[in-house]
Amino acid sequence: MEEPIRSLLLEASGIAALVGSRIDWGVRPQGDALPAIVLSRTSSVTGMKLSGPSGWTRSRIYVECWGRTYKVARDIADLIGGDDGVLSGLRTTSGGIQLRTFIVGRRADQETDSVGVLHRTALDVMVWHANG
Repeated sequence: MEEPIRSLLLEASGIAALVGSRIDWGVRPQGDALPAIVLSRTSSVTGMKLSGPSGWTRSRIYVECWGRTYKVARDIADLIGGDDGVLSGLRTTSGGIQLRTFIVGRRADQETDSVGVLHRTALDVMVWHANG
């Protein structure tokens, strides 16, 4: 599920124009250029029916959109989880994986590094996925 999600984000022209290929699972490399996106799987549960596993897994993904300005971080988040965002209500098969996504939360905050303020807009995304 991780690579199809990353590929879908990389293929979106608006996102690629802002972050290039700076979309990473787990951690943003220290000193990497901004803006960037960091993806983390925070939980994962196998779907069950009375007869056993359903074949679907429900994973919760935390998507951090980083930028030097609030506007850049917000714009990236909108491209991913806004009304027409890449992961808003997505129903597709990518890389042999069936994907169904729902945006369930959003927040914004900031941190600092040696250069200055870093703005982050984070999305909480529920992803149902199964082998296609």
